[in-house]
Amino acid sequence: MKGILSLQGGRLITLQQRLATLKGHLVEINAPNTGLEPGRLEHIYKSNFIKVQGELFVPNSLNSIRVFDTKPPRKSIIVGVRTTFPSGSAFNRIRLVRIGSDFIELMGKGKSPSRILFPLNKVEGIYRAK
Repeated sequence: MKGILSLQGGRLITLQQRLATLKGHLVEINAPNTGLEPGRLEHIYKSNFIKVQGELFVPNSLNSIRVFDTKPPRKSIIVGVRTTFPSGSAFNRIRLVRIGSDFIELMGKGKSPSRILFPLNKVEGIYRAK
């Protein structure tokens, strides 16, 4: 697991700080009982809120935030992630890009480059995938 934590290379950032670098991107909000179409990340507030398509969300209460049109990461490690919500085998073999102070960042699967941000309170465990 030491390799996973060495991805950082610097200080840990918060979910709000990471989202601030992604302002203007198309995002998909995934939350319990919520099915929203992707919308633009319009604003990141210092007080734990973000605005997407005119609606306010608390990122740490969401299951995940998928951010589209991102650059491929320089480094990543193939891992499995166990979540607090049902996710089947969606995260059994996925690339871990970053561990922040209160979130993890994964590289989305599929043709379009994307990132998936998980608040740590939605992550039960991370393990090396074989």
